[in-house]
Amino acid sequence: LAQGISESLKTVVCSAPRFSRAMAASQDSVNTSGAYTPVAVAGPVDELAPPTAAHFPRRGLIAALCATALVAVGAATAARGGAQSQGLRQLPGAADLQIKVEVPGAADLQIKVEATWVQNGVFPSQAPEMDVDVQYIGAAGWGTNYDHIPTPEMCAAMCQGVEKCNAYTWVKDAGLPGCPSQCWLMEGISEKKPLKGLVSGKPPTRKPFAPPPASKGEASGSLYCFALMVPEGYEEGLLKWQHDNKAGIFGCDQAAVYSNKQLTIAPAVVTQVVNSTLKCGYGGDSMSALNAWIFIEVWRKLIAVGDYKKHGWVVKVDPDAVFFPDRLSKLLVKYQGAGYINNCRYGMHGPIELFSSRAIDTLAADYKLSWDGKAPKTCVTKMDFGQWGEDMFMDQCLSKILEVKPVPTDSTLMCESHCECNAWYWCNEGPDMVSYHPFKSIDSFKNCMANAMGSAGKETKHMLH
Repeated sequence: LAQGISESLKTVVCSAPRFSRAMAASQDSVNTSGAYTPVAVAGPVDELAPPTAAHFPRRGLIAALCATALVAVGAATAARGGAQSQGLRQLPGAADLQIKVEVPGAADLQIKVEATWVQNGVFPSQAPEMDVDVQYIGAAGWGTNYDHIPTPEMCAAMCQGVEKCNAYTWVKDAGLPGCPSQCWLMEGISEKKPLKGLVSGKPPTRKPFAPPPASKGEASGSLYCFALMVPEGYEEGLLKWQHDNKAGIFGCDQAAVYSNKQLTIAPAVVTQVVNSTLKCGYGGDSMSALNAWIFIEVWRKLIAVGDYKKHGWVVKVDPDAVFFPDRLSKLLVKYQGAGYINNCRYGMHGPIELFSSRAIDTLAADYKLSWDGKAPKTCVTKMDFGQWGEDMFMDQCLSKILEVKPVPTDSTLMCESHCECNAWYWCNEGPDMVSYHPFKSIDSFKNCMANAMGSAGKETKHMLH
């Protein structure tokens, strides 16, 4: 047995079969003229060479050799027993390498390298046919890149969401910490170059945009919709665009914007000022914003303004959530009498939060119990929420402490990756999906809205894909 393992190791590791060497680094840049210029990687990335310890960071080369030896032993055993072909076996820490043992009557040990990407392999692709193991070299002109983009499918969607983008290249391993992949967007192509580990293509045709229909909340109750805006950054421009196109919260029966400065979003839309810096740390299990105290102040202000009392429902929407009030109104017909509606089976998530006015009345009563009226006394004193975001705070405050019921869950309220809607970036989960998140630029927001309205004739396919 020892001699067999030794000979197998010589055959598998040290001779003819060779493995694709991991890309050492990959970066790109935009030069002073605006031309897109990928920076050369260190060494010939398409060179084939035997694996080293770098291929197996978790357990090192010895573990990889042991795994290979076990496969070889399995092949010999299968050959003696006349067994069928063995399945794929993943080497620890080597996501790109697979060993396959086939026994078509006699032991036949083969080494195969997994493809960089198989379009339509993991889930149905919505992108045009991709060029696998091909790099597109950008022509002079506009170009940019995004880090930590896990699939070429998402890269294609991001290209569709930028009007200037006509082509993209996705780098499987750009040497980044965490998710190592990178997405390059470009205006034009000067050359196509074969290169292992890269996937390139063109975006789907962009759908025309038209302003979405407004809320029709007569039967289900009218909507008071609001967003909290950070004054510096992209959110102000995004909300102004939504107002001009009667999109998002501005399609509700009444809309409001809260911020820590008085700003004019539109002639008839001036921010309600909250007493907060709007700054917080990050933490908890998901390293999310620890913004519970920020929204304790926002809810205090909303209650003090009192406009929500004119409506049946209160809807908090993030500025970067693509939101369809008309779809929400249709959904709410079946939830009359609900205290509030959960948007995810893992607990309420912040991009869109939906409460009955009755639930906010209950919250307001708890604010009145505090000596200064600045916080809901019972919820603040009975919960340890230092590592919570505002969404979890509201969910637990209303359901566990103030006992607002019933609380149904409806997954069509929100499509985002954190709640098993992994193709969120295509925005075409069907005609009843109420919101998609996140889209932080006007181009991508508009493109998502156009895709969503273009899918209005399709059935919802909200699932893990």
